[in-house]
Amino acid sequence: MLLQSLQRRTALGLSSSSSASNNSVLLRYERDGFVVTRNLLAPESVLQLRNECEGEVNMRRLDSLRHRVRVLCPSVEANEITTEAEARAALQKNASDPLGFLQFFNLHRSNETVARVALGQELAAVAAQLLGVRRVRVYQDSLFLKEPGFAETNWHSDLRMAPFDTNQLVTAWIPLRPVRGARSANGSKSPPDSGLMFAAGSHRDFALPFWHDMDGRDLSDRGYVMKDCGPMEMGDVSWHHGWVLHCAAPQPLGTPPRLALSVAFFADGARVLPRRSDPSVRADLLHDEDLESYAAWLPQLVAAKDGAVARHRLLPVVWPQEASEAGGFPLRS
Repeated sequence: MLLQSLQRRTALGLSSSSSASNNSVLLRYERDGFVVTRNLLAPESVLQLRNECEGEVNMRRLDSLRHRVRVLCPSVEANEITTEAEARAALQKNASDPLGFLQFFNLHRSNETVARVALGQELAAVAAQLLGVRRVRVYQDSLFLKEPGFAETNWHSDLRMAPFDTNQLVTAWIPLRPVRGARSANGSKSPPDSGLMFAAGSHRDFALPFWHDMDGRDLSDRGYVMKDCGPMEMGDVSWHHGWVLHCAAPQPLGTPPRLALSVAFFADGARVLPRRSDPSVRADLLHDEDLESYAAWLPQLVAAKDGAVARHRLLPVVWPQEASEAGGFPLRS
């Protein structure tokens, strides 16, 4: 059984005999919308992952800056930018918000080390447990870089940026260096590190997106308890629901850059939003920030059928293990 499999793998960061504790973790996830699994990944594998991701940052930085220009500078044609200096100048002059991070999409499609982690059974097993389903696909991986002095990451929910008509999406967040936490420890004089902050329970606040425009909205009147995962070591993984609101603090000066890899999983059988054929769909609410992530597969599915089931070779099955399509990655040219 899945729970027994997870217990054998200590998948929820608990001992193999603690089924009651595992149930407590699941309950906390349902209540708060996030949970952390300690020591899920081997530290040496995370170190190797970090080394590979640092190399990807060096190769893809210009593409990532173009992405931020597209999102933050609507008046600028991002594809015409040819240098990093040009991109940074455009952001300095035209950005609607300060630069909070650089984002690099879907490294698992070309990097074997990233594919081994992002599509691996350690993450897939926990994703299946948290989603409560038997069959799980990977939507995307995203590498986030916050350099010292980068601004805060604004409040958002991941499903607002994903083209799916579902509630069943969960994101794993893997820090690639130790993170002190979103808030300084008691008595600490060091600044908080840019870990994630969560508006606990916001994934169950149906009234908020139903009645209110979310863009720039102040959340102080909602009564959320703001929580974080505390300090995280290499090998720890946090998980958050696709609708839970979360943010990250500015990266303090005098700290090392913060790299974190996120991997988003969804339940097999979910459909893409039928934005053309269903007039009830509020298509304007889909934020296109992650367009670069799904541009390679979404048009193909929509061309075949608007609202199609989200099944594509770039959305591989990763659970159950015997059905995993991870062996097809990284993609061969």
